[in-house]
Amino acid sequence: MAIDLPFARHVPKDLVAHKRKVYCLDWDCNGKRLATGSNDQSVRVWNIDSRHRDKSEKHEVEFKMPERLICLLWHPSSPDSLATTSYEKAVRMWDTRSGKSATKIPTPGTNLYLAWSPHDPNLMATGSDTNVVSFIDIRRNKVLKSVKNHQLVNELAFTQDGKLFLQATDSGVELYRLPEHEKLTSLNGHTGTVHTITLDNRDRYLASGGQDGLAAVWDLDTLACIRTCTQMDGEIKTLSISHDSQYLAYAGEQDMVVIEALQEGRKAWMVPLNKPPRMIESLAWNPKHPVLAMTGSFSEGGSHPFGNVTIYAPL
Repeated sequence: MAIDLPFARHVPKDLVAHKRKVYCLDWDCNGKRLATGSNDQSVRVWNIDSRHRDKSEKHEVEFKMPERLICLLWHPSSPDSLATTSYEKAVRMWDTRSGKSATKIPTPGTNLYLAWSPHDPNLMATGSDTNVVSFIDIRRNKVLKSVKNHQLVNELAFTQDGKLFLQATDSGVELYRLPEHEKLTSLNGHTGTVHTITLDNRDRYLASGGQDGLAAVWDLDTLACIRTCTQMDGEIKTLSISHDSQYLAYAGEQDMVVIEALQEGRKAWMVPLNKPPRMIESLAWNPKHPVLAMTGSFSEGGSHPFGNVTIYAPL
């Protein structure tokens, strides 16, 4: 059975989301709205209709950032709350109903990565440009603890049950027990830096993508690498596991997006992009439907909009 059957009726449609490069995107917890963040210092929220396509090229709400945006992330259970980071050394919480910043929480450095605990929505972690990981209490609007790492720290993740915290690093994927923040082990399945990690919503699988061009899939119970995906020649910068824990999408320093089944024995599927970018910056599966959103780096100028987002969805 080929992997292309579930995606045979999927088509890509481009959304002109911003006037400048789109760095990041994320779906809300209900899978009905998509937030996009751009180099134009704005975050826009888009309504996605029941067929999971944009209703129009008109956003629902826009937030203006004081500095260039770096990362954004929806609240794990509230569809009206959004967190962002920029170059202002703080985390901002936004209320999409008012369109205003509800809270600004100062942090030790410029935050490159965000992770929200699904188990405890009041707990958030950030990773800074100086490799400091900070744990933030959203309810009290304060940093609870900051930990200096002696190697590069990239993406962060919490398990659904809140028992484990993961870091992508130079040497592998580090696992810590919470709330003690005690290091348990390091998963060493890559030959270079691990850029990106993601977990499925059942705490069954971990996926990691690295400088070596490999995407590795790990069994979280046994901590064994159950497969490696080798379709990319360049570095993998972003990956996401589908809502049903069946598929992994990954991309990076190539003009392609790959979808593979998490289990072996099925053929890889290449997303047919309308106009491939030079590099894919961010991608995310919808949390409720088999719909993939992605954005990349395009050359400025020419006929192709620079701030495009692509929605890959069934007809």
